[in-house]
Amino acid sequence: MFFSNRQFNAQARMRFVTAILAAALIISMVPGTAAQAQEPEPFPWQPAVQLNFPVESPGLPAYARLELLVPNFDVPNTNRWAAIVFYRDPACVPPDFNLGQFFHFPSDSGPGAYACPLLVEGHELWETPPRPGLSPIYVRTRNAVPDLPIWFVAWNELRPILESGQVFIGDIERLPSLVRGSAQWYEEALYPNGAAETPGITLRSRGTLEGGGRFRLIWHFTDQGAEDEVTIRLWRHPRHR
Repeated sequence: MFFSNRQFNAQARMRFVTAILAAALIISMVPGTAAQAQEPEPFPWQPAVQLNFPVESPGLPAYARLELLVPNFDVPNTNRWAAIVFYRDPACVPPDFNLGQFFHFPSDSGPGAYACPLLVEGHELWETPPRPGLSPIYVRTRNAVPDLPIWFVAWNELRPILESGQVFIGDIERLPSLVRGSAQWYEEALYPNGAAETPGITLRSRGTLEGGGRFRLIWHFTDQGAEDEVTIRLWRHPRHR
């Protein structure tokens, strides 16, 4: 099979970006605070480098917005309900992968989370071109499909699982309170720790519930939890058969 120089360069660039992002994410993609879904102010000394994912960047090597890397930054919860946003198809998550570690990087044993199609899209802003030890200063994410999976479970059922340090997809699927949602609209603004001046995350979503009904989700996390504002509203209306 023959490739043009343009095709070869595009493939080489993607492999380079994937390797750089993997190294950078290990040490710095931990959120703490975010602005209200607004683009950061342009830098007066130089323009930011923008990479669109999944075209120019492969995106996060993660399955869901669930992690145990930072205290109190596991999932958005109201002490009654917790929400788990999936960036990739839940059915594709390996049953033996601990979702609490968040990242599933490529390795000799396989492509990690990149084996599953990305259900979101967006862009990353870098202060300089990507290289080891750095992370984006801003990541803007939105749903790329009309039914982005968002699962809701009772906090008193999920919390003991999180405290165990081992969170498997099967554990969540077996929770009696599980309500599956599909987001027709999802937006996330992430300011990664170690790169952004004020790290953090803000996400907003609305959609429908399996079996009938709708939901609204808002989360604003700031300063390692100094501000942790969550709204989870479920309006359940069972469909009549």
